[in-house]
Amino acid sequence: MKIKRLAPLDNVGFNMTPMIDVVFQLIVFLMLAVDFTNLDLEFVRPALSTQAREDFPPPPDRLTVNIVHRLPDGVTDCPQYRYEKDKLVHPCQIDAHWKIIVRGQDMNDAELLRTLKIEADLDREPVTEKNLHPASNRYLIIRPDASAPAYMIGKVLEACGNKAVKIWRTEIGARNPGATD
Repeated sequence: MKIKRLAPLDNVGFNMTPMIDVVFQLIVFLMLAVDFTNLDLEFVRPALSTQAREDFPPPPDRLTVNIVHRLPDGVTDCPQYRYEKDKLVHPCQIDAHWKIIVRGQDMNDAELLRTLKIEADLDREPVTEKNLHPASNRYLIIRPDASAPAYMIGKVLEACGNKAVKIWRTEIGARNPGATD
């Protein structure tokens, strides 16, 4: 019996469309799954504290409030705020240069209170007959610049203690001088 031989194909290829579809789906998945938690962080030079401990793992869904030195539009230099070799030489005392920032947005007192109330309501204990104004179980960290005026931290703490907010799980960010970055 004679076996019939087929002529070799000169143009052997394969369809790349499914491969391209899979790659694009993978890219979209990775873009959606990327951890965006650091988007809440502004550049601050944290205060030093020998009592500071590593924040690992951070509480899930913790709200970050940054207190930063940010110049108003049109101002290019602060005559007071000066660091040399990462050491504070002179702190800024100009109130207009200090901003409270939550999720990238500058907040005045009313906006801060409104934002904290919304965030607190996301994780509030249920209302009961004995507790008509329950506290929130929301975690919050205040990240002040080392030279931030203390009253700015006080503003945030006062807003957390507001009857409508009641966020009691608060921390203040600092850096241990012996810790490695």
